[in-house]
Amino acid sequence: MTTVVAATGTSKALVSRYMRLLSRNGFCTQRGRVYAWNENARSLAVKRLLNIDLLMTAVVLPEWARGIGVYGSYAEGTNTAGSDLDLWVLVDAYTPDLEVPAARVGKSAGATVGAETNLLILTSERLSDLRETDQPFYTNLVRSSVTLGGASIDIY
Repeated sequence: MTTVVAATGTSKALVSRYMRLLSRNGFCTQRGRVYAWNENARSLAVKRLLNIDLLMTAVVLPEWARGIGVYGSYAEGTNTAGSDLDLWVLVDAYTPDLEVPAARVGKSAGATVGAETNLLILTSERLSDLRETDQPFYTNLVRSSVTLGGASIDIY
């Protein structure tokens, strides 16, 4: 609780009230003065929603892209303090000059969430290639992906 109070500037009484509420509803378990997050269907759904809400404000669709989204642990709600942020950006055609603006998008998003960012630049051809050559990755990418702006990749 002390960490939450210091990080948010909220009163200890308010943090304590919310921690007890979270504990009563199965989101965390209290052991003495320490609270531990419980991984269950409800907590994962809430964490996923909070991640998406944060990313919707942190990640803006660049004018040069058709779509942008998140996949992996942040999209699934399984991220931890050490998780990286996996983003994809959909473009009409890949050109090397996209690397710098794409890196800026990743850096900005990573700074907002406090995580290292991996940004995957996708085209319809690259998605088709992944579907044929790396089916497990492609399936997981499409299955776990959440589109944050513009076109979705699940249509390819």
